[in-house]
Amino acid sequence: MSRLIPLLFSLIIIATFLQMCGTPQPSAYTWRLPPGVPPPPGASDQPARIELGRQLFYDRRLSGNERLACATCHRPELAFSDGRVTPTGATGETLLRNAPSLLNVGYLPRLTRANPAITSLEQQMQIPLFTTHPVEMGADPVVVLARLRADPALVERFAAAFPTDPDPLGWGQISTAIAAFLRTLVAFDTPYDRFVYQGDTTALTPAAQRGMQLFFSPGLACGHCHVDLAPPDRAHPPRWADLEYLATGAGRSADRGLATHTGRPEDAYRFRVPPLRNVAMTAPYMHDGSLPTLEAVLRFYESGGHEGAGAEPERAAARHDLIAGFVLSDRDRNDLLAFLIALTDKEALTNEGYGDPFAAQH
Repeated sequence: MSRLIPLLFSLIIIATFLQMCGTPQPSAYTWRLPPGVPPPPGASDQPARIELGRQLFYDRRLSGNERLACATCHRPELAFSDGRVTPTGATGETLLRNAPSLLNVGYLPRLTRANPAITSLEQQMQIPLFTTHPVEMGADPVVVLARLRADPALVERFAAAFPTDPDPLGWGQISTAIAAFLRTLVAFDTPYDRFVYQGDTTALTPAAQRGMQLFFSPGLACGHCHVDLAPPDRAHPPRWADLEYLATGAGRSADRGLATHTGRPEDAYRFRVPPLRNVAMTAPYMHDGSLPTLEAVLRFYESGGHEGAGAEPERAAARHDLIAGFVLSDRDRNDLLAFLIALTDKEALTNEGYGDPFAAQH
């Protein structure tokens, strides 16, 4: 008996070792980031959780009538925007605001165009899922949850993603998983990034370099709002969005922007300044999609915020003093366009890890 115990113990160790060799062990997520750029705050490094979030992002079962997924309005080839003036909800209602890009969304401390109360991805996604005026995804909390729980394979994925949770498939886990995926949507491999931060002097064309000089020049002052790092770490040239709420006078809709949430008249027509990486892929532009092309955006600012905008006196009165107009030659305009196009991370648009896991089934 005394000899049997060590033998049994040895057999258990061997069996455990063989099982570990035959079963893939979880490893930390591999980030697609250049040196010196950390993952977004709150990012997960759990591949099972991130992959579950990717599947849920593309899963139409999250909408009430199974017609809409998150990805319907956020397409990877369009930098996770949708190419429409404004999206259409699951029941056919036209939504109020243009769908923004989701690339680098994990770094943003302000996540909507005009609601400063929304400060986390987990919090923000409750709006498209459950809002009713207008209906976006129209998710019924009870019906959708029962639908997902009826899928044994999906139940297993939730258990793997949340192994310590007694009940791993709930709305809290759904939000956490999708947010984990969204934080992996990074895009820093642009010609601009390679030129400025990686020392590749050939990354920007001569036209794009001239456009960069114009963009950050005092006369145009584009870099006043589209900055690279938030104070006190602001870099020169900066990183594309101070994320403040600003009235440019843009738009033709009755949307009053920040004032809708604050109730303050002085906040009328103020919207969050958007980031610009991959901006060439996200037409049409402005909060209501009223400017169809980047050239139209440049001409809007050239005109001092008049061309292509609504004519309401209140909208004009709210316009920031910086939106005062300037003069561009055709070459200047083309150089600026070349620079804005150079803010595109092309690999992020085709990254398989960002794409639809159900594509082969469609």
